[in-house]
Amino acid sequence: MAVYYVVITALAGSGYLLTEKKKQSQKATAIYLAVAFGSLVLLASFRYAIGFDYFAYRDIYEMSAQMSFRDIFHTHWYEPLYHFICRIFAMNGIPYQVFLACISCFVLAAAMWFISHYSKIPWMGVYFYITLQFLAYDMNLIRQSMALCFFMFAYPYLIKRKIVPYTLLMLAGGYIHNSLWFVYPLYFLLLVKFTKKTAAAFMALAVSGYIWFDDLFQVIQPFLPLKYASYQGSYYWNASGMVYVVPSLLYLILTCLHQSSITCVSLRCIYLNSAFYNFLISLFLTRHFILERFAVYPFVISLAAIPDMINGYKEMAGKENAAEEKAIIENAAEKKAIKKVWNRIAGGIKKCQTFQSARIQFLLFGALSFLFAAARGFHHVYPYISLLQKSSSVPIP
Repeated sequence: MAVYYVVITALAGSGYLLTEKKKQSQKATAIYLAVAFGSLVLLASFRYAIGFDYFAYRDIYEMSAQMSFRDIFHTHWYEPLYHFICRIFAMNGIPYQVFLACISCFVLAAAMWFISHYSKIPWMGVYFYITLQFLAYDMNLIRQSMALCFFMFAYPYLIKRKIVPYTLLMLAGGYIHNSLWFVYPLYFLLLVKFTKKTAAAFMALAVSGYIWFDDLFQVIQPFLPLKYASYQGSYYWNASGMVYVVPSLLYLILTCLHQSSITCVSLRCIYLNSAFYNFLISLFLTRHFILERFAVYPFVISLAAIPDMINGYKEMAGKENAAEEKAIIENAAEKKAIKKVWNRIAGGIKKCQTFQSARIQFLLFGALSFLFAAARGFHHVYPYISLLQKSSSVPIP
């Protein structure tokens, strides 16, 4: 476990010093994200036998190496793209461990791109990428992680309401892992502005779906890809404990508390709804944990939402301070104005305190989420096992 704590501390500390403590610059941010990328690629590439599906993916890689492109398309027509990639790498004599390193480069490059463009506080984006289990997800569920990259690439088109490029990216990513297609409606659902009536109706629908999920599944089962239809009655159909809902509930509560710091109405709606949908899907895990793969898509928006909410308080305080200085200059000679200016200064101090409070709350949330995941052995990536410890590792049956 020590390697995780060292990486988290080093990247969070250096990021704070380089991009926030000192005057932030694009160059400093770019250097920091490059260092973070290299560190996480090294960590992910040097792993061995961690992640429940480590050896399963090795078997898939070796199997795809023996197949022709025609055979792959015939056998895996619903998700051929990942197998095509395996085949191309294998054709060039690239071993599985190097293949994993290349996939890690792609996934983490996508993550750093997303953080650089949409995280107002980049070092926090990196911190939450690790502590909220996106890195663990990447080291276990390779195909799902690659599909998640396409969702991140599609995110700017979701914000700008450009449905054609959004659709093309979601379609392409779905050929790596079909779960991406199931969350296509997020394009519409994330911008829904709930009223009390619509929220009550949606909750009633969700409760009904939760209670009668198995019956509803029987209805839609004939229309699902074969692999999803076959999950019923399997190991993946087991229920998760209610304790696994706690992190998503805490995130939803924090988002509700701090979403007012976002001035852009559409972004505020996206952040709040993504937290709500993540919680809702997590709640359904207490029926069947296979649904976990769908929760990660709205949850990845947290890498933008959390820093944006924290930064919103900072910007509000900055605007207040600027107004105060102007008021002091213009009204210093007026006794009545002094009291008014003092009240505005007090308001600015309060906003600064809110900024610090929000930052501490979210940082603690990230730390507690990581400790909870490590204690529960999320994705079987805790503790870390490197290639140097290969002899002490055994395949997971």
